[in-house]
Amino acid sequence: MQTQLLPQIGNDSIYLEYLDPAAGRSTKTVLDEFPFIIGRNATCNLTVESGRVSREHAEVIRHGSGYLIRDLRSTNGVYINGEKIDEHILVDGDTVSIADFEFDFHCPSDATTRQTVTLAMEDRAQAARPVGDPHLLIQALRTVNQWSGLKRIDPGLATIQSISEQKTVGHWCPLFRKAYQSHEETRLLKGSLVLENPLRLLQQTSAMFALQERQETGGFLLLELDQTDFVRPDLLETVGWIRTKFGSSLKVVLGTKVDVWEANLIDNPIVEDLRGMGIHLAVVGIDQFKPPIVSDVLEHCTMIGVAASALSATSRSPAVANSIHEFIQEISSTGCQALAQSGASGPDNQALEQMGFHAVVRFPA
Repeated sequence: MQTQLLPQIGNDSIYLEYLDPAAGRSTKTVLDEFPFIIGRNATCNLTVESGRVSREHAEVIRHGSGYLIRDLRSTNGVYINGEKIDEHILVDGDTVSIADFEFDFHCPSDATTRQTVTLAMEDRAQAARPVGDPHLLIQALRTVNQWSGLKRIDPGLATIQSISEQKTVGHWCPLFRKAYQSHEETRLLKGSLVLENPLRLLQQTSAMFALQERQETGGFLLLELDQTDFVRPDLLETVGWIRTKFGSSLKVVLGTKVDVWEANLIDNPIVEDLRGMGIHLAVVGIDQFKPPIVSDVLEHCTMIGVAASALSATSRSPAVANSIHEFIQEISSTGCQALAQSGASGPDNQALEQMGFHAVVRFPA
């Protein structure tokens, strides 16, 4: 990102504030002429050096006593507070997202100042509940802030290995609650999607950065999802960003239980957009084989994962192992790969291979 030298910001200045990744600090750019163009060109009022930003991506113009932002037919769009727009009348505190960059709009004018703040709640039932101890909420908010600022977001990545060659073929990013179940601080987030969802986004992007730092860009990254992820407005942007960063060097796989796919595969427009991006799907956590799972969603998946609870039963019951083997044979005939979700003390590779598994991920106890 290129920052121009601009006049000193006064109390009546209109400006955009953003985190400059090069400087590692907050930067302010005054909107001192209109139209104010944001884009990749060096001639723009604010130049954003990114291949995902169009040459002239967006413009801010005067609109009566306020200001309006307009998408200049960009490739990747303009988002205000998480919603895609063609044009939008800006108010003080609006967050403008362009590709991988976020800007906060600030304007001291009364005409453009928010009088109320609306907090997006994915769960209306949760919103209707009485507010608990405010001190716990404050402590939880501090935890979110500290984890973000101190880069304590650990993606909890688990390595997925091929059974035949024992080589790394992918990585598993678990649900946030699973990754942080041993952290005392997470008890403060119990039942709070408002706090957990931002951390979930940070966990997923941290998984991407961890793989980049390790230079492990081959294979695939499996993001384990649950129902709450499918109502997150940032899911599409997060997954799209990860896919853009890795390009064709790494596949992004979204894995969840069969009933969650059944509820979202057809009727959720987010899933339709994800599939349009070429994202691969997986059914994970399968633990029922007698009778076997029969679901149309299996036809849309490239991978299935068998739960550790089912695998642990194979050591006690050869019949269970045989049922899993028959199921994997049927699935494999459609080109789907079988993944064992094993505990540290689960079946060894030879037993898993006999059941027909292609790969294994071993989670710590």
